[in-house]
Amino acid sequence: MSDDAAGPKKSPLKLIIIIVAALAVVGGGGFGTMLFLKKRAAAKTAEAEKVKAEAQAAEAAPGAEGAAHGAEESEDCGDTGEKKEGGGHGGAEAAPVMVLTRTVNLMGPRRNAFLRCELNILFCDTELGKLVSGDKPSPERSLIQSIVLGTLSGKSVEEASDAESREALAKEMKDKLNEQFKPHPPKPGEKEDPKHKKPKRPIKSVLIVDWAIQQ
Repeated sequence: MSDDAAGPKKSPLKLIIIIVAALAVVGGGGFGTMLFLKKRAAAKTAEAEKVKAEAQAAEAAPGAEGAAHGAEESEDCGDTGEKKEGGGHGGAEAAPVMVLTRTVNLMGPRRNAFLRCELNILFCDTELGKLVSGDKPSPERSLIQSIVLGTLSGKSVEEASDAESREALAKEMKDKLNEQFKPHPPKPGEKEDPKHKKPKRPIKSVLIVDWAIQQ
């Protein structure tokens, strides 16, 4: 009888121990999962802060983006020595564009051979660009038209039809215009104002946007 009585008393105790152990395991697993998620979130936050700090450091570095942009500008236009107000590129004024449409006779076996083209002239010298980009006549505009027309005239149909010849023609016009409008050195006794220094190459590029041959 004593053994049978002792048996039922031990069973509830074992059940309680099993339940407590199970709760401990479940509780420990939940705590571990929460700890893992917290560590993962902290790692993501740290990585985001690192990327943000690197971006801010690169943006604040002296001459970081400006140096690269300046090198690109210097390759096309040269160093004008003029500083933009506002310290950023967002406030920079758009470069003026002069649009020229011309029709010229071409040399060839046929008399009625014509070249119709449209040229866009881009300027490094913004003051010169403003003088010639509008519809208002100006001596500078007339001079550019004369140089372009003289360069186009006398070309043969073969030259006008060749892509490499067209590129050479655009470069020839650019070189002639830059030679014509390049800044002159100051006269004896005069000093050049570094704030209003003219670019060595006033013409940035001559772009051929339309080119059609009619025979």
